[in-house]
Amino acid sequence: MPGDDWTAHEDTGSERGQALVLVAVCMTLLMAFMALAIDVGILFRERRQVQIAADAAAVAGALDYKYNNSHSSETTAADNAALANGVTSASYVTVHDAPTSGYHMNTGYTEVIINQPSRTFFMSMFGLRTVTVYARAVAGTGSNGGCIWALARSGTDVSLTGSGALTAQNCNIYDNSSASNALTLTGSGSIRAKEIGIVGSYSKTGSGTISPNPPTTGMAPAADPLNLTPPTVSTGSCSGSASACNPKNTGSGNLNVPVGTYTSISNTGSGTLTLNAPTIITGNLSNTGSGGLVLGSGSYTIGGNFQSTGSSSLSIGTGSTFTIGGNLQLTGSGSMTGTNVMFYDTGAVTLTGSGNMNLTAPTSGTYSGVLIYQPSSDTSGMSITGSGGDKLQGIVYAPGAQLTLTGSGSLTVSLDLIVDSLKETGSGSITDTNYSAVTNTNSVLSKLIMVE
Repeated sequence: MPGDDWTAHEDTGSERGQALVLVAVCMTLLMAFMALAIDVGILFRERRQVQIAADAAAVAGALDYKYNNSHSSETTAADNAALANGVTSASYVTVHDAPTSGYHMNTGYTEVIINQPSRTFFMSMFGLRTVTVYARAVAGTGSNGGCIWALARSGTDVSLTGSGALTAQNCNIYDNSSASNALTLTGSGSIRAKEIGIVGSYSKTGSGTISPNPPTTGMAPAADPLNLTPPTVSTGSCSGSASACNPKNTGSGNLNVPVGTYTSISNTGSGTLTLNAPTIITGNLSNTGSGGLVLGSGSYTIGGNFQSTGSSSLSIGTGSTFTIGGNLQLTGSGSMTGTNVMFYDTGAVTLTGSGNMNLTAPTSGTYSGVLIYQPSSDTSGMSITGSGGDKLQGIVYAPGAQLTLTGSGSLTVSLDLIVDSLKETGSGSITDTNYSAVTNTNSVLSKLIMVE
């Protein structure tokens, strides 16, 4: 009937209208979700960028604090790094030289917190115009995993002959030689380390042991972990008389030599010779009698050899530094002591103790941790012979020279060895406890790492 047709037509139009409204609502919701997704994506991108800035700022601040020990300087370095990595204002950056939370809440670690507002686009239509993006990073001094680097690319880099032992169980040995006998063990001795990495391979003859067994072979060469700048060498000449320029102590009395520039200085008697710093000696400094050599704290430049042998004793003032143009030969049977001392030598080095050698490296400054420094151009051999009562702590840096270790007893040292090659002979055992990790985490061999 006509009425029925009209009713059906009316219902159809109503359904179409409802569908249009439903589509409009769905489209609005879809657009809202798309807008939210776009804003969230932008915020995630901002979060990554702010985290990158926080990481860079923490490393920059930690590095600055390590060398300057100043919170103000640390903050400036961190702020500059954050600004260079996209943070728009230093006011958004907070720097702590001891983290306020986490697992490293002590001095020596730098915490950087960034709270930077980020503008929204579509969410601003709902009144949310900005969202604060947060990032946190902590950086501090960590230790290198290695304590022995043998850097020569060919031949035998690490060798042990005899019944002795070379132990570095808390750190790694890196052998850069690509030869098939890059590491050799001959006899009944042992070579032990936390890890042993060899570019080439190894050989073993006899009943000795290598641990881990087998060591890792075929590794990529390890880089020289240090990049040291040689110290400035003082120069001068003595203009006095021959006797004044060449002080000698030959009897049983004592001689005190004042600060100055000399041609040579020697102590051959049974008395004590005392030097004061700063002192320049263009030739040799020798202590070869039965007496003693006392060196006051300060800097010494020796153009020739520095020699202390025989039964004489050697006492070095705290914080002394030596630049030596010839050989360094400290082999006396008397006591040999020096705290916070550094030897820079361009000749050969021989250290021998008989239970009374106590030499430790500086714990701050440009050469923090460096006990002996031979430049890479110096290929003169180095030899260290010790006994159970000796104490040696520091970094031995001689990337162009072979180091020979010899001992007949049980010697524990805290050394990081960076040499061209390493050779151990004798029946003694030498245990290395990893200087930079155990004794001085602020040494130049330490590295800055992100810890949180």
